[in-house]
Amino acid sequence: MTVVVSILCTDGVVVAADSMLTSSVENIDIARHTGKKLHALGEVEIFAYAGDQGLGHRFRIEAEAQPAEKLDTVHPIKYPLKVSKNIRKQFRQSGFGKKVELDAVLAYAHNDAHHCCVFDDRLHPMLLDNEHYFNSIGSGKVLADPFLLFLVKVFCQDGPPDVRRGVFLAAWAIEHVIQTNAGGVAGPICVATLERAPEGGFVARELGESEVDDHLRVMEETYDYLPRLVSGIETNAWDDDGAPFPDDDEA
Repeated sequence: MTVVVSILCTDGVVVAADSMLTSSVENIDIARHTGKKLHALGEVEIFAYAGDQGLGHRFRIEAEAQPAEKLDTVHPIKYPLKVSKNIRKQFRQSGFGKKVELDAVLAYAHNDAHHCCVFDDRLHPMLLDNEHYFNSIGSGKVLADPFLLFLVKVFCQDGPPDVRRGVFLAAWAIEHVIQTNAGGVAGPICVATLERAPEGGFVARELGESEVDDHLRVMEETYDYLPRLVSGIETNAWDDDGAPFPDDDEA
């Protein structure tokens, strides 16, 4: 089981993944271990995958061989289309059909703008946009998508988040799947961002463990706050404007 969450933000892209890798024989899981499914490619791209480890590695090599910054194209879709065409050709030559056990995400810069593209199991690319700015792939999608919808409704009422909030939402979604799945998704949670650099252009980087932990601590604080919020309703501790009454020491 795998889950990767990607969010197209107002100022960049956030991609997060779990770290469980599963070995199988004839669709029977025989071993599980920790490994990376998310990588910063060079300085300006992020790659993540869900599915067969070997196919994911081959996709990563193809993306690294022809980064978006080196392609002179008018529309940002041209880059993922080129990657998709080349990797599907390679897979066909290896004996695979139209459908493969692989989904993938590429975040990249094009014409001084940030983009995020999701590839389905036929390797068809779909660009995220301001109306469809979050996505999940992998078998954990059935748990991640409903929770992402909840998070977006609560925290993104004005549209796509900025990168800082996007990291919080993506990490929380991955943690939710880790805590609620029946087995096969596990930490540590890996997060990478594509953001505009102070000197111009964009830079991709993988967040350190302590940075991700900071966001998970905020998540835990949110869990602590919600029961107190509901208690305010139960005790009618609300003012005429629909907000909780201040504490006595704040009045």
